[in-house]
Amino acid sequence: MNRLATFSVIAALSTLSFGGITYATYAKMNWPSHIDQSVRDFKGDNVTIVDLGTLKRESQTRIWIDEATAQQRAALLAAVEANKPLAAKLKAQKVEMNNIAGAEEAADGGLTIYIR
Repeated sequence: MNRLATFSVIAALSTLSFGGITYATYAKMNWPSHIDQSVRDFKGDNVTIVDLGTLKRESQTRIWIDEATAQQRAALLAAVEANKPLAAKLKAQKVEMNNIAGAEEAADGGLTIYIR
C-alpha cells in the first residue's frame, strides 16, 4: 500500500510539472512581442476596450502589460496610429492614445485594447 501511495504522489507531482510547462508556454504566447503587427494588420469592428484596473494583479495579461518595456509600448502605440480605421474607432470611443497599455488578439479574430 505504501508503494501505491508513493507512486500516486510522484504521478501527481509530475502532472503539476507538465501543467506548469503548458501554462508557461501559453503565457509566453500572449506576450506582446508580435502584437504590434497584429494591431497594424487588424481589420474589423470587433474591438473591445478593457480598463486595466479591472484585471486582477495575478492575471497573466496584467502581468505582461505591467512588465512591457517602453519600446514595446511605443511599438504598440505606433501600430495603433498606423491603423487609421482602428485609431478612428478608438478615438470615437473617447480612448486617449497615450492611455493604451496593451492589446491582445482574441480567438474570434477580434481585438482587445487595454487602457490605463
